[in-house]
Amino acid sequence: MNNPQYRQRAIQAREELTDDYFILWIWDEAWGAAVRPGQFFEIRALASLEDAQVAGHIPKLFKPISIYDNQGGRIGFMIKNVGKGTNALSKLRAGDMLELLGPAGNGFPVYRGKHALLISGGIGYPPMWYLQKELINHNQVYWMHGGATQGDTFPCDEIFTEDGSIGKKGRVCDGLKENIAKYDIDIVYSCGPLPMLAAATAITQELAIEHYASLEAYMACGIGVCYGCVIPVGSALNWDYLRVCKEGPVFKAEEVRWELI
Repeated sequence: MNNPQYRQRAIQAREELTDDYFILWIWDEAWGAAVRPGQFFEIRALASLEDAQVAGHIPKLFKPISIYDNQGGRIGFMIKNVGKGTNALSKLRAGDMLELLGPAGNGFPVYRGKHALLISGGIGYPPMWYLQKELINHNQVYWMHGGATQGDTFPCDEIFTEDGSIGKKGRVCDGLKENIAKYDIDIVYSCGPLPMLAAATAITQELAIEHYASLEAYMACGIGVCYGCVIPVGSALNWDYLRVCKEGPVFKAEEVRWELI
């Protein structure tokens, strides 16, 4: 794991995806050599003193944003506009400045020679994009993604939507057991809402499949100082609270005490 570093960087480009989702791209060659799939950055819009005095909505806290892509230093953050912090980010354009702290957290283990299944839900999609790029040349990879509606879905191998507007109607875990058998899966990677991760873990535990899950959590500091993002991790008889931002966000799924979260 790298020690997070603070930097200010200009937005190189902005890419529109849907009404709610967009990508901000920055350039940093040193960070590009250091980051790993599953890690994240704490980011926020760099407000001028004048902006801060005039616009009371400028957030004081950073937002934890997963790394969506890394092209040798061209780093992308795929963001959904869902609150004050992400709304401030949604107003930025190329040339605007970001404050960044990262890379933070522990990422996914990347293996070779595996039959890997990726499962994501909603805004759990971005870290999987980066992960599949690292896996695809040395593993067989199948990717399932689910969302509430078509607006929450993006390119993958199999799509599920709760309203049936695209792909299969239902939740993404509905097809997990079937696909594990169909594609002879021996490792699962997941990222998404906690109920989805818990449901996926129940299936992978039943089938004794190795499973790594990336958890979403509210992080006030992002560097392990405030202990505001702790979750219970360990065996049923011997567990402790670990920090999503520091020891995570990726954990062995069977070690997370989902019933206590």
